Amino acid sequence: MNFWIIAIVMLAVPAAVISWPFFAGSARERFIGMTVLLLIPLAGLIMYQNIGTPEAINMPTVAPRQEAQSQQPHASQQAEMNEMVARLQERMAENPDDPEGWLILGRTLKTMQQYAEAATALTNANRLAPETPLIMIELTEARLFASGKAEIPPESVQLIESALAIEPQQQKGLWLLGMAYAQEGDESGAIAVWQRLLGLLDPASGAASTVTQQVELAQARLGQPAAEVAGTGFDIPVSITLPDEMARGIPGNAILFVFIHPAGASGMPLAVKRLPATGFPLLLHFSDADLLRPGMSLQDFEQLDISARISMGGVANAATGDYQANLVTLDTKSVTAIALHLDQRVP
Repeated sequence: MNFWIIAIVMLAVPAAVISWPFFAGSARERFIGMTVLLLIPLAGLIMYQNIGTPEAINMPTVAPRQEAQSQQPHASQQAEMNEMVARLQERMAENPDDPEGWLILGRTLKTMQQYAEAATALTNANRLAPETPLIMIELTEARLFASGKAEIPPESVQLIESALAIEPQQQKGLWLLGMAYAQEGDESGAIAVWQRLLGLLDPASGAASTVTQQVELAQARLGQPAAEVAGTGFDIPVSITLPDEMARGIPGNAILFVFIHPAGASGMPLAVKRLPATGFPLLLHFSDADLLRPGMSLQDFEQLDISARISMGGVANAATGDYQANLVTLDTKSVTAIALHLDQRVP
């Protein structure tokens, strides 16, 4: 509970700072300020519930009854979020020429995984405020998720390139453009774009690790030597493949989870990676830096179970229709490359 109180405060403070100037303006600007003040904390909490790792906060495994009870506040937050969105939609119906309002509505709907509605709102924002890089990139992503396809279409690539011509350091735009080039087979172009992105990221961040992995894969497809993996300690290379016929059925919002558990154990993993379910085949590296519990080492365990799953809904728990690979057990005294093939469906 203390964590959520702290989280609300940390989200509310920047929301207040951002929204404060609006309250000195017109009625429309005051409405925008109030919307920002309320939506940022709610969106942040719901996003963390969907894509975060709450297990890393409370180390002991939560009992099933406790876990069910802990999800009740999330349902309340979701209801409040739905009510706020409904009010904002009503406001936009009354003031359809407000690009900032459409942007706030579109990004909020995207956070709630209502991608078609998000794309509609962001299309309105783009119509009213063309040549705005943030709106252009958000619209591209919403359209991609709404399509349910992994491939970025040519018209979206043009929109991304136009946004980056205006704002060359737009990070999400660089990531998407690199993915688009890789999908087209332009590995050199993808590497160049992602290296630009790496120059803007904290080298120790998870985002930098994900981009580095994609650069290494692109280099491998070109026959170039892969970049050195940060750190020279204990390292587990994991390659992940996906049949072409199954790749065509993956929605744009699907997420790849790769887990490491102590052999024969379940519950909270020792380490987990969460990546967009695109760009296969993938080559990942696990080290002690990936552990959810600091102060431990993967070498503390004689054997480790390594598994992978593509969540169609983007959540960590398995659901019917997800793709999964056979679990592989690794002997930590004799580490070899692990190969996971995502060729099964969760019943």
